[in-house]
Amino acid sequence: MRTRLRSVIAMMALVVIVLASGRTFAAAAQTAQTPDPLTALLAEVHALRIAMEQSATVAPRVQLTLARLNIEEQRIAQLAAQLDQVRRELSGASLESQRLSEQLAETEKGVQPATDDKIRKGLEYEHADLKRRLGAQGRLEEQLRGRENDAAQGLSTEQSRWIDLNTRLDELERLLGPIPR
Repeated sequence: MRTRLRSVIAMMALVVIVLASGRTFAAAAQTAQTPDPLTALLAEVHALRIAMEQSATVAPRVQLTLARLNIEEQRIAQLAAQLDQVRRELSGASLESQRLSEQLAETEKGVQPATDDKIRKGLEYEHADLKRRLGAQGRLEEQLRGRENDAAQGLSTEQSRWIDLNTRLDELERLLGPIPR
């Protein structure tokens, strides 16, 4: 994205310079046809003024759009990092839930054949604790899924804004017109 931004900036600067010089060269070509130097000079000044006016109106819009584009790129990078972080946390929480479920199944198997009351009570206590922890882990996963959804929506919104700004830059480029040769 930064390479595109730099190339667009360079392209816009080049187009403004070429437009200004192209109009000057066009006015100079007309000079050869007109015998009056004052008329030729006046035409050249007029063409230069038009090129400068066009540059003065387009250049600030290009700069503003590029600044906004840069801000959007920073937001996109930040939101993408947040989304990645939430996804890593969600993956870790899912693994922990799986581990707790496996432990819960093992304690259930151990409670049934236990003949000693002390061992049975210890396993039942562990079983109840694992159920509680598994419930808490499930709630954590739901919270993380909500955060993941929010981060994905925010990222999508910022990417849409970035696309809109790129479209504006394309329109400004078309406004400048083709490079005269």
